[in-house]
Parts: sequence; structure tokens; C-alpha cells
Amino acid sequence: MPSVLIVGGGLVGLTAALCLDHHGVDHVLVERNTEPTVLPRSRGMHTRAVEIFRQLGVEDAVQAASASALKMGRFGGARRGRSIAGSEALDLRHVFATGAMVGADESPCSFCFCPQVLLEPVLRELAEQRGGDIRFGTELTAFTQDDDRVTATLTDRSTGRTTTMYADYLLAADGAGSPIRTALGITSTTRPATHHYLNLYFRADLTELVRDRTFSQCEITGPEVSGLFLAKNNTDEWSFHLAYDPERESPRDYPDERCLALLRTAIGADDPELRIDLLARAAWDTGTAVADAYRGGRVFLAGDAAHRHAPWGGFGANTGIADVHNLAWKLAAVLRAEAPAALLDTYEPERRPRGLLVAEQAWLRTEFLARYGIRTPQNAEALDRQLGTGEIMTRYRYASAAVHGAPAGDTVDLLAGQAGTRVPHLWLDRDGSRLSTLDLCGPGFTLLTGGDAEADAAWADAAKTLPVTVHHIRSREGDLASGEGVLRDGEGVWPGLVGLPPQGALLVRPDGFVAARSDEGLTPDTLDDIWRSVTGH
Repeated sequence: MPSVLIVGGGLVGLTAALCLDHHGVDHVLVERNTEPTVLPRSRGMHTRAVEIFRQLGVEDAVQAASASALKMGRFGGARRGRSIAGSEALDLRHVFATGAMVGADESPCSFCFCPQVLLEPVLRELAEQRGGDIRFGTELTAFTQDDDRVTATLTDRSTGRTTTMYADYLLAADGAGSPIRTALGITSTTRPATHHYLNLYFRADLTELVRDRTFSQCEITGPEVSGLFLAKNNTDEWSFHLAYDPERESPRDYPDERCLALLRTAIGADDPELRIDLLARAAWDTGTAVADAYRGGRVFLAGDAAHRHAPWGGFGANTGIADVHNLAWKLAAVLRAEAPAALLDTYEPERRPRGLLVAEQAWLRTEFLARYGIRTPQNAEALDRQLGTGEIMTRYRYASAAVHGAPAGDTVDLLAGQAGTRVPHLWLDRDGSRLSTLDLCGPGFTLLTGGDAEADAAWADAAKTLPVTVHHIRSREGDLASGEGVLRDGEGVWPGLVGLPPQGALLVRPDGFVAARSDEGLTPDTLDDIWRSVTGH
């Protein structure tokens, strides 16, 4: 019997499998489709998602997949016009100067352009290589739960054969339509759609047309066709999100022949022999929905199953990756009996506010110019309510029982080791190897001390009976005698960065978020009690 059954083999489900493997939790992943969809969706991994991949040891593989994506141009440019051929570039110097699009927070990682259709196979292969039980072509067709376990009925879609599987917990990453969420009767907080689109994924060699006009997005505002081009590689693979009015038409009114004609108009190419191959299509809209509960008994929602919204800003998959990263260590602690089941109650209050926020922030980017921070009288209100990518994806603060003192949840101007925030990044040296403070976190709890030798000994002694790894960050040459857990802060900036004296320390959760600080009650004498408090004892 696996400890966790994951339903859904997209980015979120596959990342969940890697996270659980990282924590040594046995799991099974089932996905009803035999292969990932070819329809392009998410295209970019924000810095925080790449940090998570780094912790899981898969960042290099993700970057390798990214390197194969863009064949020409760079990610981030934007254009608009009646066609690609007649489009003009937006002036985005203000955006790239501030890092507003991809986040400019200190990190060992950076934004990674990697379309989901390229990334999913890589994550699947890694999950399988690490021994994960990954079953594509297998559908969850029914489930029940009681106080002790989840009972799932699984159907092999190639043979029709059904089997029964028992698991301690079920993680639903089964998409925006989530049959699991529906079966649980979980309602959602919604906002109606303002736009409806057909996502047309096609192949056409536009290399010469876009050679001097590469882009990430190109808005088409012609009288015959309107919509949005998204570049997959800026040469021969593209998505066009064709706008339509559901009051007058439906997707059935757009046969392939009509779609191809509209694509030719939207491209605006002079070559009548240009070949366009329509590869896949799907309808979608800009409505938002955030589940009113992220948990139903032993079942947890993550990714699109928990929060659905438009792709503007690229927050969807990235937020889902953070969802399962948050949940995995808590499941592991409970399953290992290091924490009571009450720890799992902190998943929803930590992650649902993020789901509500990203749904709103994506909605505020619906208008094309607002998406790129270009102010007009029509979008001024939406622009004033937008937050930067760093605030949305990284620079926030959890408020839950899994943080000592449960501080108010909000965004912070600077990551400085505040309780409830992601531990700040600083490059350190260990025996000639360069490490980030983020590399010291997980898979268990971590104690980062400030480098005072006498205090370090007291902290290490206090942690001996706990599943806590201690790292001493020291700056003085004389204190750098080789020893377990000793790292060098060459510039001596760590105490100032986190606002603690050399005798101080941070207790960091397995997901890299600060659980407690030594100026807010954490001492060698209270370490045991605080660790028990934040893990739900």
C-alpha cells in the first residue's frame, strides 16, 4: 500500500512525485492519458520554482530542456498589430530594468524559459529513474475514504481492467475540472470570464518573418481576427489564442479550414505557399476559480485542481509546484510519525491565500498593455493593484501554526529571515565548494547559526535529540577550523542580512521557510518546544 496516491501526471503531479521521493515517501502516480498533451500551456518557470527543482536535484535537467526551447530570439519581447508581419514592438525597457516580469530577488537560480510540453517528459523520466511508480494510461474511476485510508479504484485504459489500491493519502493534481474536487463537494470562489479563446497549436516556419521581430507574446487586433500569439521557439512552433464571442459562436463553429484561414490572416505572411499544420486545439476562458477548501479528509488539492485562472503572468503551474513542495514535507513528517496529523492542517491556510492572490493578479493582467506595465487611462486601476512577480512568487510570509508565533501573512520588502518567509540567499564556502544558504535546507529541518563558537556548541547540543541538521555560518578566519556543519561567510554579511547577532540562529523548515528566530523566542533551551510546536505536537 503506497503512502500517497497522486492523481494527475502534469507538472504539478510529477513535481509532487519528485518531492515525495526527496523525502523518502513511497507513492504511486496515475494519469489517465497515455502521453502528455502536445498542446502548449505553461512556458516559463519562475525563480522560486527553479529553486525547488534545485533542491530536488533536477535543476540541471530542467535547464538542459530549456536550452533546447528557444531556437531564435529571447524570451520576454512583446508586439502588437493587425498581424505578426505588421506588428510593432512594445517598449519594455522599464520592465527589464526593474526585473518586474521575472523577479529580481536574490537567489542562486533565475527564471527559466521551458515550455511545459518539453519539461513534463523530463520530469517523468527523472521520477521513473528514481524508482517512482508512474502509471500513465491509468485512471482513477472511484474513491472512498475513512479514518485510516483512501480506497481507490484504478482502471487501465488500454485493457479496461480495474484494480483496487489503498493509500494513506490522496493528492489530487487532476486539473481545472478536477473530478476529485467535484466528488468531494468542494465549492469554489469564482470570477466570471471576460474573454474566451481557442488555443490553436500549429507548426509553420516563420523564421524569416520574425527574424527581426521575435517575441514572447504578440497581440493581434485586426478587423478579421483578434487574439494572441505565444512563441514556443520563435521559429516553427506557435500557439495562437483565437478570441471568439460565446454569445454568437462556439468552438464548433471553427472547423480546421476556418482556423487555418484565420491563422494565415493573423500571421500576415506574403507567401501564399506557407504551410500551416494545425496540431492541436482546445477552448478556454479567463474565468477564475479557487477552491474554498484545499482538503477533504485524507484528500488534498493542488495546482489547477485548487486554483484555476488565466495564464497571464505564468503563475498557474509555478504556484502548483509550490503547493506540492509545501505539502510533501508535511506528509513525510506525519507518515514517519515525526509529527501528528495536525501538521497537515497548515497546508490550506498557507497555500490557499496564495491561490487567491495569483488568481487576482492574473486577472489584473488580462488587458495586454497592463500585462506589461504600460499605463493607459483604461488600465490604470488594474495596474495600480498589480504586485511584482517577486512579491507574488517569493517575497511572502506564511501565517500558520507551522510558524512560531504565527505572524501576520503578507508580502515583505526584503527577505531577511523573517519568521514565515523563505530563508534569504547568501553564497557560502564549504571546503572550497560554493553553496547557497538555500542548499542547506531540507529534507529535514535545518538550524542556521550565526558563527559564535560558544553559542554554536550550545545550539548543536540542543539539536542532538531532534531531526534537525545544524549548520554554522562563520566569517572569522580563526573560527574556520574544519568541523561538521561549518561554512564560511567570506564577507561577514550573514548577521546583518538576517538581523541577528553571531549568537543567534534561524530554525528553517524543510521547504526553506523560516520557522523561528532567536530574537523571537528561539533559544537552545526552547528549541525542542518550538520544534514540537511548529510540527503540531
